[in-house]
Amino acid sequence: MRIRAKKPVPSEEVLANHRQFLEREAHLRRFGYDSSAAIAFVLTQALPLDGSVLEIGTGKGRLLVELAKQAPAVTTVDISPEEQQFARLNARYAGVEDGIQFVLQDAARLPWPDRAFDAAVTMNAMHHIPRFQPVLDEMLRVVKPGGKIVLADFSPRGFQILSRAHRSEGKTHERYHYDFRDLQKLLRDRGWTTRLRKGNLQEVLVSVRPPASR
Repeated sequence: MRIRAKKPVPSEEVLANHRQFLEREAHLRRFGYDSSAAIAFVLTQALPLDGSVLEIGTGKGRLLVELAKQAPAVTTVDISPEEQQFARLNARYAGVEDGIQFVLQDAARLPWPDRAFDAAVTMNAMHHIPRFQPVLDEMLRVVKPGGKIVLADFSPRGFQILSRAHRSEGKTHERYHYDFRDLQKLLRDRGWTTRLRKGNLQEVLVSVRPPASR
């Protein structure tokens, strides 16, 4: 068990960021999406996550903060410096920033060697990626034998809710569609053990690499 130092008093920048975060969470809840419940469901399927964990798609840091409470070392990758800064301040507010490495990088070209991580996780980021196959190939490459990949994104109902929330703001929620059953078959064909679950407006595919790597 890790003992964390006492959390410092948040700066005004951190507090302003947190207020913005809470406002966004409240907006989504008004349309029926509770991100805390969704993350709890994903983690229920994903845990345990031991050792080093790679997150694909930092976003606002919702999942990231919870991963940092569960895993001894978390590295998060995103192509947006603005999103990572928001997530960094979110992690600072939660007192978990020191356990996270933030990396600005295209997830289709990860800078780490083969088998560098014990697990690779992504939640609600896949639908933003025009070509997910190269990203998945990289996730498969960097996970150790016996390691785990967790793919999570909104369920069809979740996407409907998210679209309504965006429309209320005069925005359009553009997305790319990936069928989790196709992803499950692809991973099974490569020898990975898989489990597909739905709940809390999420689809979650958990896959474990065989100890004798292919």
